[in-house]
Amino acid sequence: MKRDSRARVLVLDADLAPCLTISRSLSARGCIVDAASHTLRPLSRYSNSVEDVYQYPDPLAAPDAFVEWLLEHVRTHNYDLVIPVTERSLVALSDRRDRLAHINIAMPSATSLEIVLDKAQTLLLADKVGVAIPRGVTLESLGQLDALKHSLQFPVVLKPARSIGSNDGGTSQLRVSYAFDVAGLEARCIHALRFGPVLLQEFFPGVGVGIELIARQGKIGYAFQHRRLHEVPLTGGGSSLRKSEPVMPELLEASERLIAALDWTGVAMVEFKMNPQTRQFCLMEINGRFWGSLPLAAAAGADFPSMLLDLELDDELNPCAPYRNNIYCRLLSRDLAWYEAVLRGNADRRIVNIPDGWDVFKELRLLFHPRHRFDVQSFRDPLPGLVDIGRLLKGYSRRLLALFTEVSFFARQHRAWKKGEVARNIAQAKSMLLLCYGNINRSALADVMLRGYAQDSGIVVMSAGFHQHPDRPSDPVMSEVAAQFGVDMSAMRSTSVTEQMLHDSDIIFVMEKSHYDRLVSVDPQLADKVYLLGAHPNRTGWQVEIADPYGRARGSYVVCFRQIAEAVDAIKAVIAERTGD
Repeated sequence: MKRDSRARVLVLDADLAPCLTISRSLSARGCIVDAASHTLRPLSRYSNSVEDVYQYPDPLAAPDAFVEWLLEHVRTHNYDLVIPVTERSLVALSDRRDRLAHINIAMPSATSLEIVLDKAQTLLLADKVGVAIPRGVTLESLGQLDALKHSLQFPVVLKPARSIGSNDGGTSQLRVSYAFDVAGLEARCIHALRFGPVLLQEFFPGVGVGIELIARQGKIGYAFQHRRLHEVPLTGGGSSLRKSEPVMPELLEASERLIAALDWTGVAMVEFKMNPQTRQFCLMEINGRFWGSLPLAAAAGADFPSMLLDLELDDELNPCAPYRNNIYCRLLSRDLAWYEAVLRGNADRRIVNIPDGWDVFKELRLLFHPRHRFDVQSFRDPLPGLVDIGRLLKGYSRRLLALFTEVSFFARQHRAWKKGEVARNIAQAKSMLLLCYGNINRSALADVMLRGYAQDSGIVVMSAGFHQHPDRPSDPVMSEVAAQFGVDMSAMRSTSVTEQMLHDSDIIFVMEKSHYDRLVSVDPQLADKVYLLGAHPNRTGWQVEIADPYGRARGSYVVCFRQIAEAVDAIKAVIAERTGD
């Protein structure tokens, strides 16, 4: 049925750049566009393509309240189409379809979407239709890991079966992680399994390539391909810089098989990892909604929002003109994080090649390339881009202030040890508290190494953590490392810190500045007796914070052990002076 008036559209997830792209496209098409988000001031609020902006409850924290908001909102607003942009809104809507049947929401069928949302089902489907996938297995309980862990080839990629996981009645956005040894794999599985099944996959090296498409009843009507140039984090994540390129026939054919098997209707992105030299590829996942790199498609001429409008309102798939290749598009805020990560070297070189200075410079030259565009910044719609830059400047100003505060804090901690303030407090102390997050690694180890010696000198030593589940055994990896150095942690059980413990302790040692900040925010009077354990003047190296090794490679545990041992020796030296030993 053809429309004879301007369509009114509500676009959700208005805090993200793809919503802005959709709004700009549909407004240029002649639609009246409203936008909504769970945030107070989303970027789309400032766009000249958006009529009105609304705020709804967070779909992740309160999905029922979010759906109630939408039901109430559409009662007073006559929308032709509602477009969810991310899984956080799409999942909440799809799970409650029976209540939303009278609203025209751009989402695929429940059956098709369920397969796409569940990565395990997606991979089973891909295997069935002959699309290459990484070798792997689905883990549903920790007990299954014992039979698998020694046969896996590291590094192992851990993927939550669903990007939106459930735990204790709430939902969370989940991320991909990596394990490089058995200990790290066990630790990460313990955490990930709290939210549901986990996929353990081999690491497939290559570049990220996406086939974006729109389909009707399983037949692709238009396809677009992009290649990821920058990803945040560096080990793999959302792209911050990408370029358009011709569709590879083999990737399109694989996508066609998947979309046909799903009987898919709507937009989607089929994501692959590809080896540029061999052109071998593996399916990573299918995004059953608009994708983060949508601004690139729009900049290249692939107007997916407009095609989706025709599909949803007229049941017609009207392909747009062919898109342009070698268009670059950059999400400025995320790309600055990419450059920062590269300069800091914040990535494991076992799974990612960190560019050198010359490569970084060449990437920066793209800013002046005539085919370069930005996700948010636009001359035709300038205010969102200016707001985005303003927020970036504000964010970096806060970080600089935080850095100054951090440097000042560390300097004070250095002086407290060097000038004898810590020694004087230890000399007068009758009780000492060692504190970290979980009390199964750092503070537990310090406790075991120090308690007997200190108590012989009249100091009661306690250890605890902020973690709310007490009576947990020590981390098995730390126990193993400690045993090799002659320290027995087998009897240690974790304790959750209490106000009474903080009050009764004459001196408190923490591992990180964040621990100090957390205590002082609760009770500012604690500031005079809280010190960084690793700030003692006899330490090896410049690092004063003792990082949590939990879930990391065994080498991190060894480093942590040595840092704790050095700090404990420094405290023992002070106690020895106190007792005259």
